[in-house]
Amino acid sequence: MKRFVAIAAVFAGVSLMSAASVLAQDEAPKSGCASFTWDVSHELAVLDGPSKPITASADAKKPVRIELDQRYAVKLMPLGSVRFVAKPGKSTLESGEQAGMLSFHTQRAGRYRVSLTTGHWFDLVDNGNFVVSRELQGQRDCEKVHKIVEFELSGNRDFVLQLSGATESSLAIAVTQVKPGQP
Repeated sequence: MKRFVAIAAVFAGVSLMSAASVLAQDEAPKSGCASFTWDVSHELAVLDGPSKPITASADAKKPVRIELDQRYAVKLMPLGSVRFVAKPGKSTLESGEQAGMLSFHTQRAGRYRVSLTTGHWFDLVDNGNFVVSRELQGQRDCEKVHKIVEFELSGNRDFVLQLSGATESSLAIAVTQVKPGQP
């Protein structure tokens, strides 16, 4: 009987260790692009697509127009050559900062996301006023996107994206609308 109890105890111990190992694997922290808490599959798919090369504008009156659901490879220019619509919301770097402006149009009111592959600061401007973001998520170890910022925007409007705050002279960007019911 003692032998049976000992075998049962060993079997139970091995079973518990196996179960704990499986649970630990299931609860392992997510990393990279899988660590976003939102469903960003649409944004990642757009950023995985082909890029349209463009040069951002330096003229507040003529920002370069981009379309929703398209990845753009954006070339920026030295900060001193850019005349913004509104003073950037973040103080600038001492030297080498790159900047530029883009614009996009919303057909319908709803949640929109701006996805960047770099750490550039950006302001979203509506008729000269900053639009306050709803949320921000960033993943430095995601190879497709550095940060995604979400906004609640009005429909049938033009918005200006002012990029600044980093020294990289190029980046990839995409603006997407969040589908109804999508977290």
